Amino acid sequence: MADGFTLALAGDLIIARPLTEAAPVPGFDELLSVVRSSDAAFGNLETTIIDIRHFSGAPYPYDGDWANIALPAVAPDLKKMGFSLLGRANNHALDWGLEGMRETSRRLEEAGIPYAGCGETAALARAPGYFESRKGRVALVSFATTFRPSTDARDPHGSAPGRAGLSAVHLALKVHVRAPAMAALAGADCQMNRRSCGAVPASLTLNGTTYVQDDRDFNEYAIDVADLESVGRSIREARQHADLVIVAVHAHECAWDCEHGFPMLPGEFLKSLAHGAIDAGADVFATTGIHNLGPMEVYHGRPVFYGFGDFFWSDIQEPVPGELFALNRALLEGTYAHPERATDYDLTAPLNAVSFRSPYPFQSVLAQLQFSRGRLASISLYPVNLGYGDSLRTSGTPRLERRPVEVARILGEIRERTAAYGLKPLEFRTVNGVAKLELP
Repeated sequence: MADGFTLALAGDLIIARPLTEAAPVPGFDELLSVVRSSDAAFGNLETTIIDIRHFSGAPYPYDGDWANIALPAVAPDLKKMGFSLLGRANNHALDWGLEGMRETSRRLEEAGIPYAGCGETAALARAPGYFESRKGRVALVSFATTFRPSTDARDPHGSAPGRAGLSAVHLALKVHVRAPAMAALAGADCQMNRRSCGAVPASLTLNGTTYVQDDRDFNEYAIDVADLESVGRSIREARQHADLVIVAVHAHECAWDCEHGFPMLPGEFLKSLAHGAIDAGADVFATTGIHNLGPMEVYHGRPVFYGFGDFFWSDIQEPVPGELFALNRALLEGTYAHPERATDYDLTAPLNAVSFRSPYPFQSVLAQLQFSRGRLASISLYPVNLGYGDSLRTSGTPRLERRPVEVARILGEIRERTAAYGLKPLEFRTVNGVAKLELP
């Protein structure tokens, strides 16, 4: 890249409406000035952009989760904000089916925003997206390890046609547990399936999950070799055709205790994914998915982010599919005296209280990287506050965090999780609330 090239990196863009012309939220424009002043800017688009008045498809909420939706004006608004490359591979990419995925693609193309991670076949979903900046060509390879059943794109096989969807990397999970838990699982297997009734086995499979006895508790994820080779080819292709390569993964998989609150630590498998991507030619590795800040490292002079958190977190999700009400009927009945009166947000509020009643999803960073002589020269981290507990109109809209105590808390989270992940600490200096790391 030309000297002085800057790249902005944001986390999940869970956005439902255009915000640049909305009533101002103090600190929002300050963040957008960082995005706009950068030569390129990346974010993970975790919603579907459709005009519901003329939409011919249908929603597909899965397992009681939201079907994220955004107004058509969001596409040009993201362009106005300064976003120039969007990742599309994530577990909400097909919330509104293939029709929703295709309309989102069309609206992004009309707005002039390149993307990667979705396509009519696996090859197209794997293909890099490119942004032509004035200082060089930027490539994006986007894939997900967390996705909903049958949303992964497939290539044709023999006489069977391919399938549109997202770029997926499949994982096989083994849960390692200590002896007391393994004994309890063996007892359950004996009672339910008449297996494991003698000595406690070294491993067993119960309800589709494989458990392994160990001296500590952790989740082990094995990466599908064919998927790894396919993504590697896409990265090498991007390296051959661009001056700078971003590789982005959307991953919810955590090291342990994934369902019991924040903060979550990412699974160990991400280290090998990140290092392999950089060895294949990536200049930047960015992880989205876990809704809190993750660890950071610099590997062979290239930055690895293991969790950006959320850049937008929209509490305005409308319309909500009727199926989501049916899937959460017990929750509504336990929350309201008259559940039949519940509005769309009356469902969203208790769902948030169950899954996201924590400030962690509302704290993140916007990263800005500066390159010099073809190498990473510095990393700047702008602390972000998304307004936990704010009114519906402003909750989830990012604003630059300036309060010293909150700045220290956000940066402290990154340091703590970096150490917990077994990585070397990065020494940032903080000036006016912005953390900066200079590289030789």
